[in-house]
Order: sequence, then C-alpha cells, then structure tokens
Amino acid sequence: MRRAVTEVAGLRRLEAPGLDADGAWMRAAVEAFEPRMREIAGRGAAPGAWDEAPGAGCGWTCRCCPGGASGRRLDLDRWGASRSGGGRGGLAERFDRAQARGESVVLGAAADPWGGDAGHRGRTRALLAALAETEGLEVAVLTASPLVVCDLDLLAALDPAHSLTVELTLPSADPALARALAPAAHPPGEVLAAAGELAAQGLAVRLRLRPLMPGINDGDGAVSRLLAVAAGAGALDVAASPLVLRHGRARARFFAWLDAARPDLAAGYRRLYRLRTHLPAAEREALLAPFARLHLAHGFPRSRPGRG
Repeated sequence: MRRAVTEVAGLRRLEAPGLDADGAWMRAAVEAFEPRMREIAGRGAAPGAWDEAPGAGCGWTCRCCPGGASGRRLDLDRWGASRSGGGRGGLAERFDRAQARGESVVLGAAADPWGGDAGHRGRTRALLAALAETEGLEVAVLTASPLVVCDLDLLAALDPAHSLTVELTLPSADPALARALAPAAHPPGEVLAAAGELAAQGLAVRLRLRPLMPGINDGDGAVSRLLAVAAGAGALDVAASPLVLRHGRARARFFAWLDAARPDLAAGYRRLYRLRTHLPAAEREALLAPFARLHLAHGFPRSRPGRG
C-alpha cells in the first residue's frame, strides 16, 4: 500500500503503510467503551463492566461528539433507589450482583452524570445514595463537569466503603482552545478547581486529556501546562485518550469545524481517519509516547496518602 505523506508535523508520524482500514473500522464498531475505561485505578476493569448512565446527554456539544440525548435514563420509579424500595429490580440489588461478580460500577460511561438538566442531576444523587447502602465495590465516576462538587457530601461518604475514583475530563488547560473544542463545556479553570476541592477531601482524583488530537493539543508545551496544573490541583494521575471520531453526525460536525478553524490539518485528518473511528495501535502509540514521557517527568502517577 502506498505510504500516505503529509507535511503537517503533528500528523506525519501517525501515518504508516499497510493499514487494514476495513478491519480497523469493524473492530471500532463493536467497542462499547473507551479503552481507558478498562484502565481505571491502574488495572483493567472487565470489558463488560457494569454501568448505568444517570442522565441522557450532557449538553457540552464537543466538536467530535454526535451530541444530543443518549437515550439512556435512570428509571428510579421502576428500579428503586434504596433497599427499602424497588423490590427485586432495586439498584441496591443490582450493586450486590455486581459485587458478587467482581464487576466495576462505572458512572458516566454513556452520559455525564452532572450534565443535562437538574432532573438528571437529581437522578445522579439518588444513584449515589443507593451506592451508600452497599460496600466493597470498585466505583469509577467519570464527568466533565465541576458540578460534581455539589455531591461532595455523598462522594465523601462513599469513599470509605468503596474503591472510589473520580475522573474529570477536559480537552485542554488553555481556556480559548478548550472553548473551541467544547463550546458549551465549563472552563478548564472551573474543572481544575473542582478537582482540587475533591482532592482536598481525600478523594482519589484523576484527570483525563480528552480528546488528544495530533497537531491541535498534543504539543509538549500544552501537555506540560495541563500536567502542571493537574499536579497543583492534587490529582493522583493524568491520562490521555486519542480522538475517537464516530461515523455520521459526529464526523460531519468535527470536519466542518476543522475545515473552518484548522484547514491546514483537514486533509491529514481525513487520511488518518478514513473508514476508521479509532487510531490503529501503531499510530496511537506514536501519539501517546510524548505524553507518556512528560507524564513521568511531572511525577505521575502519585500515591494516595494512607492508601498507597
């Protein structure tokens, strides 16, 4: 296969010969979770990790996301939110089954728990209250919203009973770039302030640079800045997720923005993601290698006082 070449420095290292585009597309089509979902807390959660999205859609309108409602809601009337209600289908019983099977509970895999309207956030609080009635689970909370601190009381109560990790995502520490990539999302300063507040209460907090995008937010300076502010906020670790570009509406939205904002990168991205949603393994490794170097240079991962 002819080697694709581009003069864009951020993309040249990611293009390689012999890529099976059709195979990569088919593999991506059946993936239910971001790869990082299996790496939370430094070990792999089962690929089928139990999750329930407390809301439907987050409203952050990120450039690479299809947007809109996820179609998944938490029906507390049907399932029940405590041991005293909901009968056999109650949330507490579902958590008990997850514990018996050694499954992780991941909140925010399909929709941001603190996104959407106040009703969605109310369901999130009910879900956290139900979790407080059990113990011994590995619980990961994923969000891009600083509104997570509104439920700091419940999270702090959960922490002694479970292995709890709160992971906050942001696309950049630079406010202008973050606003360009996710126009409706909270500014990075607010997300980092929330991370600091959670960490100050002794919670295990991690940050995620998402999406990591060649030529846009993967430069050493930008990554070093994010790692530095994450350390200052008390985060235990920082991870990065390369851009996942879904087919359909997400792809159209992203390329419409890229054509207008960064036309110099558009052709390279179209070659890179042709018939693909994820980067192939070799290109993914090339994108993440500089991040990994800087990650270690800034002292990550850090140990959690009292828990190792």
